Amino acid sequence: MNPIPCRALTRLIVGASCALFPLAHAAAEPAKCSYTPIGKLALRYSGPGLAITTQGTINGTPAELLVDTGAYATVMTRTGTERRGLRLYDTGERATGIGGTSPIYATKVEEFTVGPIRAGRSSMPVLGTFGDSPSYEGILGAPALFQTDMELSLATKELTFFVPEKCGNTFLGYWGGNAQDIPLRRHNQHHMNPHFAVKINGVELEAMIDTGAVVSLISTDGARRAGIAYDTPDVKRGVDLVGVGSYTTSRWLATVKSFQIGDEVVQNADIAVENSGMGGADVTLGADFLRAHRVLFAMSQNKLYFSYVGGDPFSQGTKLEPWVVAEANGGNPDAQLALASAYSRGKGVTRDAELAASWLEKAAAGGSPHAMLRSGERMVARREYAAAIPRLRAALDKLPAERDAALTLYIARVKTGQAELAKTELAAAFARSEKNEWPKPVADFYLGTLAADKLLAQAADHDKGSRQGKERYCSALSSIGDWQRAHGQAEPARATDAQLKTSCADTGQSFASLGD
Repeated sequence: MNPIPCRALTRLIVGASCALFPLAHAAAEPAKCSYTPIGKLALRYSGPGLAITTQGTINGTPAELLVDTGAYATVMTRTGTERRGLRLYDTGERATGIGGTSPIYATKVEEFTVGPIRAGRSSMPVLGTFGDSPSYEGILGAPALFQTDMELSLATKELTFFVPEKCGNTFLGYWGGNAQDIPLRRHNQHHMNPHFAVKINGVELEAMIDTGAVVSLISTDGARRAGIAYDTPDVKRGVDLVGVGSYTTSRWLATVKSFQIGDEVVQNADIAVENSGMGGADVTLGADFLRAHRVLFAMSQNKLYFSYVGGDPFSQGTKLEPWVVAEANGGNPDAQLALASAYSRGKGVTRDAELAASWLEKAAAGGSPHAMLRSGERMVARREYAAAIPRLRAALDKLPAERDAALTLYIARVKTGQAELAKTELAAAFARSEKNEWPKPVADFYLGTLAADKLLAQAADHDKGSRQGKERYCSALSSIGDWQRAHGQAEPARATDAQLKTSCADTGQSFASLGD
């Protein structure tokens, strides 16, 4: 790929400076090669998965954006569209992600900006379904990120865009040290994210860097080719992964004898194996790899520059990481939520319910919407309805596409004698949902426009015979019991509970009652 002239780049990235500066390490061409930083994005960790995000604007209002080199396009989420009241148009297309598929909508946007990137009035795609309601309002994908050379440094939490001029094959690892480079190869014309070669157990595999992936992954096909046994009884099953789509995908925690990128070799690396497929790459290097490395995508040279900067390159969330603790102590409420989850489940630390509750309260007080959501739901389960309402309401204001919490808020409102307000809020929460979009049928039942037997029939028809279909049916049954209890129908609720116990004991789901 030839260097992009600065005059051409300004049509894509408005405000790019064309005052070029000499590259410090361009000894071979000291008077010729200039490498200009044209914009920086401050990065942060956000959401329950502590994903890498940055700040931009949509229609002139602040917007949190996922930085995702693994995304084929720059898109919005329902969190972003519903917060702005934007109308959705069904495209009839679907996107495939780690959690299955999601409908793709479109919406009209007047202006989209992030750092030096600008877009005027345009139609933007919208992803409809995620495993967890995302706190971010959009996804900054590969086409936007790879318009020019791009450096990622999680150590300083910065992303920097560069324009080269007259650099040719000059070594661009300007920070020196142990920087090295490897060739990039384009995967196909439909995805801007370039691939490159790595070796696992001496077997060459195709890899890519995906900033949207929390951990690094090997595909099941790549694992087989590298001689990695992942589905045997002695291999530990990891926490299922969630992402685009409404389901989860399985993950196994495997130890590989060696991982090699360029001249760097990692012995006995713990890398997850997953079975959803990863856009044609055998290996996806995620945020764990990036925290241990400084990387520069030199698109102008078709090279990847990188340096090891310290730490574990492959952390699969099996222990409490020092960076998470540092983020939490530094006041990041989403990292505080991560600590609460770790102490609650005993993940990498000794289980401590009191410490978990303390960190959860800090996270909720600090403004983490998922922390407010979780603490509000726990208050409802403890019958603390009045205290739960402001937490749930605040969470829904930040996560307007979160539907299950809207149902929980309805129950809390009814239990505190606010039945009319409960109906008004619930109707507003689902006003932009498609007719059969789950859990809209549950909301229709709560609002009295769908009978209980019709709700169960709809739920039973979803993915008949599948685990997900059974779980949806059981969730509908549990919701009916919650509504009956909230409305004082004790006898019908007991019958529903008995049916739930009989029909759903084999799903492994836990259904907490939301009413007396």
